[in-house]
Amino acid sequence: MKNYLKISLAALSAFVLVGCSASLSKVIKEEPVKNIPDKKYETIIKLNIWESEPLRSEAGFVYVETKGRVTTDFPREEFVKNLDMVDKYKQLNRNNMSKFVIKDSKGKVRGYYEMLPEYKTIIWERGDDILLQVIIPHRGGNDDETGDRTSGGKHDGP
Repeated sequence: MKNYLKISLAALSAFVLVGCSASLSKVIKEEPVKNIPDKKYETIIKLNIWESEPLRSEAGFVYVETKGRVTTDFPREEFVKNLDMVDKYKQLNRNNMSKFVIKDSKGKVRGYYEMLPEYKTIIWERGDDILLQVIIPHRGGNDDETGDRTSGGKHDGP
């Protein structure tokens, strides 16, 4: 009986937390694009991988439009002025990345991002700010079918 009460209390707490966070933030649906426009962006964020292999040192890139107000929670960000600063091998790695547009709930384009397929994202909108949350794939051992992943950046995790 005590376990039933604990499980019920935990489930209720989870619903309250989700309900409170949902009222403050909105999840924006991913929208794939064929190509990322080749133009000047306010900011380009390079998402560096910890244990980088020579040909796969970035998890992805985020291109922020002027006044786009897009941030990420990725733990190893590097801001670059343009992609000419990225060497040719890293440029080739971009061909393996999936490309997406970042739009707010009103349909305004705030930026774009491209990410290696093993990294997943959630786009959160809170007021005028957009957070691109990057789900980091589980490192070490075999990934089971549950998709054992952890959120990146400013969260507790490995």
